[in-house]
Amino acid sequence: MKRSILVALSLLIVGLACNLSRPGATPTHVTQPTSPAIGAAHTSTTPPMMTQSPPAAQKPLPQTEDLTIVYTRDGNLWRWRAGELLQLTQRGEVYFPRLSPDGQIVAFLRPADSFHIELWAVNIDGSDERRLVSIADLDAIGGGVRDPNATAVNPSPNFAWVGKSHRLAFTTYQTFQGPGVSPLNDLHLVDADSSQITNLFLSGWGGEFVFSPDGQQVVISQPDKIILANSNGGDYRLIMNYPPVITYSEYRYYARPVWSPDGDFLRLAVPPADPLAQPAQPTTLWKLPLDGGQAVQEGSVLSVPFMDEPLSYSPDLQRVALIRESMQDGVPLRELHLTAYDGNGDWNYVRGPMLHFAGWSPDGRRFIYILGEEQEMFLGSLDSAPRPLGELHYGLINLRWIDDQRLLYTLQRAQAFDLVMLDLDDGALTLDTIAGVPPAYDFFRQ
Repeated sequence: MKRSILVALSLLIVGLACNLSRPGATPTHVTQPTSPAIGAAHTSTTPPMMTQSPPAAQKPLPQTEDLTIVYTRDGNLWRWRAGELLQLTQRGEVYFPRLSPDGQIVAFLRPADSFHIELWAVNIDGSDERRLVSIADLDAIGGGVRDPNATAVNPSPNFAWVGKSHRLAFTTYQTFQGPGVSPLNDLHLVDADSSQITNLFLSGWGGEFVFSPDGQQVVISQPDKIILANSNGGDYRLIMNYPPVITYSEYRYYARPVWSPDGDFLRLAVPPADPLAQPAQPTTLWKLPLDGGQAVQEGSVLSVPFMDEPLSYSPDLQRVALIRESMQDGVPLRELHLTAYDGNGDWNYVRGPMLHFAGWSPDGRRFIYILGEEQEMFLGSLDSAPRPLGELHYGLINLRWIDDQRLLYTLQRAQAFDLVMLDLDDGALTLDTIAGVPPAYDFFRQ
């Protein structure tokens, strides 16, 4: 049974990563350039011209002096810094590492037995490996709301640091002997320095959460509503209801509000109640108020079902990237569309088989997409023609932008996984190769 819970956790890591390794047909491009402004009254169906990147051998190695990267390897937690490795944990069974905002503490999940999972932390130098939330703490959190048939109450993998602090926010769920989990829709805080736990919202009052950039407010998502509150639990208020979304599986859909960089507002894309309905129904685009007013629908767009690929707001919340399906000479293709936050100014940026959007740069001007049978990686841009990024990337997992110039991702090679940093000008650097399961990682940039 213990093996089964470890396998389940490993599969969850993969499920949360980019599913970018499905085979397809040969990519097709139209080679006439076009670059309308997003948000303008213009629609284009012609993608920009592809450009060739310089040979990788002519590029210097990327700069790494400002980076600290933590990742899982052989079940333990390791630190990569300036090319030097340090093993941070010794007991194994580390999952979902999260670096604190100052880069000094790594929080992670660890199975305690066949059914129970606990929340742990370790300092970035490997000292003071400590349990933050124990089985007893979780049993107390479950209290009188726990299903008598549940085998355990466990912390969810969506735990996160609050603002710039050493406080961690986490929710819990119940597990059972058979398949399936039951979220308690709660929210709790634990101080990573003192291990003091604060029960912010008990069962039914919390849910999936995102704290504002300054850590002073939290937006909470439940399967039919959005709630806003202060980070101390005060000023708890409903700001939006939405129809429950069919997932065609046992889990329930939780909408995903996104904070603006200054924390002044939120935006939200809500899929149709039936994502597979025919004719296809639109995803609605909303702006959520912080002052007690009503949520405002700003527009709507058509895209593939969220289970296939969700919409992606740019970091400044001014643009949306989405995928649509099309046909050409009987061959199924996919299109990457860029629109303004309200769905206007639709731009069919590129079309081809097995197309996936892999993420915006922090400044919201560039983005990565994966295309074709060989899963080639391309750098797209609002300001210039896209370009291929060198080697093929079949088996790419969990791509993240470090800054506007550098990326981190994992590449599967046979039974091993390369942890790679790519500088868009200086080329790629393999940081480590991990056998077995793909590494989960996090990074801190000075």
